[in-house]
Order: sequence, then C-alpha cells, then structure tokens
Amino acid sequence: MTALVRRVSRRRRAGVAYLSIFAVMTLLVALWASVGIRRAEVAVVASASEDFGRARVLFDRLRARTLASLMAQCRVLVEDPRLKASLATEGVDAATVTDILGDINRLRRNGFLLVLSAEARVFAEAGADELRGLDLSASSVMSRARGANDAVGGTWVIGGKLIDLAVTSVRFDRSVLAYLVVGEAVDRELVQAVEDGAGVAVAVVAGAEPGPVSTAELELRAVFSIIAAGAGARPAHVVERGGERYATAVFELEGTPQTHPRLAMARALAPQHRRFEPAAWWLWLIYGIVLVGVTLGAAYASHVRS
Repeated sequence: MTALVRRVSRRRRAGVAYLSIFAVMTLLVALWASVGIRRAEVAVVASASEDFGRARVLFDRLRARTLASLMAQCRVLVEDPRLKASLATEGVDAATVTDILGDINRLRRNGFLLVLSAEARVFAEAGADELRGLDLSASSVMSRARGANDAVGGTWVIGGKLIDLAVTSVRFDRSVLAYLVVGEAVDRELVQAVEDGAGVAVAVVAGAEPGPVSTAELELRAVFSIIAAGAGARPAHVVERGGERYATAVFELEGTPQTHPRLAMARALAPQHRRFEPAAWWLWLIYGIVLVGVTLGAAYASHVRS
C-alpha cells in the first residue's frame, strides 16, 4: 500500500512538472511569436518610410517640372500682342481682357490665367471664377514679383487647393501696367503619378478635407481624412482604423502659417504582414510536434516504470 501511494505521488509530481514545462514552453513560444510580429511590423514600417521618402522626392520633382513649364509659358504669354495692347489702353474693361484670357487659356487646355491690377487685385481671369476680385497683394509671391524683371514661381493655397503658379509684370516702357499669373492646381493626375512611381497612396491636405487623393480605395481615403483632422508633420507611424493598421507619414509643404499645406502618404500593413504569417504558423506547428512528442515520450516512460 505504501509503495502504491509513493508511485501515485511520483506520478503527480511528474505530471505537475510536465504541466509546468508545457506552460513555460507555451509562454516562451507566444512571447517569441509576439516579438517576431512586432519586429516584422517595425521592418514593414521602415520599408514604407523609405517608399514615403521616394514619393516625396518624386512629388517635388513633378511639381518642379510643372513650375518650370508655367514660368516658360508666363514669359511667352506676357508678350501676347492682344493682351499687351488691351492693357495699355486706358480705361479697358475687365470683360475685354477676360475674353482675351479665355482665348489663350483654351489653347493651354489646363489651369488658369489671371491679370492682376498694379495693386495685385484680380482684374480678369480665365478658368478661375473663384478668384475673381481677390486681393493678392499680401502674397509672398507678389512681393517677389514686384521687384523682379523676370517671371517668378510660387505657390498659393486657395479654396483648399494647392496651386503652383508663375507671375510676371506686364510693362509699358518702364511702367507696370498689371501682372500676369499662369497657374495650375496640383491635381489627381500628379498624385496618381506619384503613387504609380513610389507604390504608396498620396493625398494633398490643404483644407478641412484631403484632396486631391491618388487612390479610390475608401479605406485609405478614410485614413487621409483622419490625417487631415490632425496638424503638423509626422514621420512614418502606424494609424489604426476599422481593425486594420496603416503605415502613414505627413510632410509639410511650402505655404503660409495659416494654410500649412501638407503631403500625406499611406499604405496598408496587412499585405506585408501576410508575408510573415507562414513563419508564425511554422513556429506553432513545430511547437505542437515537440509537445506531442514530449507527451508521448512521458507517457511511454511512465508505462515502462509501472
């Protein structure tokens, strides 16, 4: 009877030991898997950060190309004889100048044209009804244009749009009659080119709502709305929405302190995480095989002893 009690006691102690070992092994495997997933996410965000940097460079290059084209157009269009003759005519009305700008802008097929008075108020426009009558005298671009002998480039943020433009003075002898502005808003075509080139969704945030946005995916557009509700620039970080996680980054763009336009980027983490899922499954599979092997070995050893 005493031997039986001792045998049962040994089995209980062995069972407790095995359960303790299993618990520790399970904890270690779970911890290892958790650390692996976290490291994988850090690696994915770091990879996205590199792509975000490339997207920013591409965005700046495309805008620089647009600005160079606008400045070249501005130098040519300011010499248009109809425009110059009309502005040199005393008492010319805005409708006449607007008709001339409309004819010229139809040939451009994109963007807008403005004629500003010598005081930098919008006198006539083509393709920009919302700018009619606007006073732009406080613009930093106009400050530079007043003292320049050539076209100058710059950026405006008007009506939630980021606008690249070139300005030059219309002169008669040495007198400044007006200013010609050739402008083009940053549009979806440009941000789509950035997404195609860098592989990340892109949005310009220059108002309460993001726009233009390169992607049509509703989930990513919702992420950009979250970014638009915030403020300032942020390096690559993770945003969670609807149970999904996204790598995002926000860059400040040139503008006034009041407008602070930003360039936002986002990429879903789920596709990259799926690459690491097989490794986690293999880890648990190996652990399961080891666990079954240890259990069978312990059962066999116990049977032999008995």
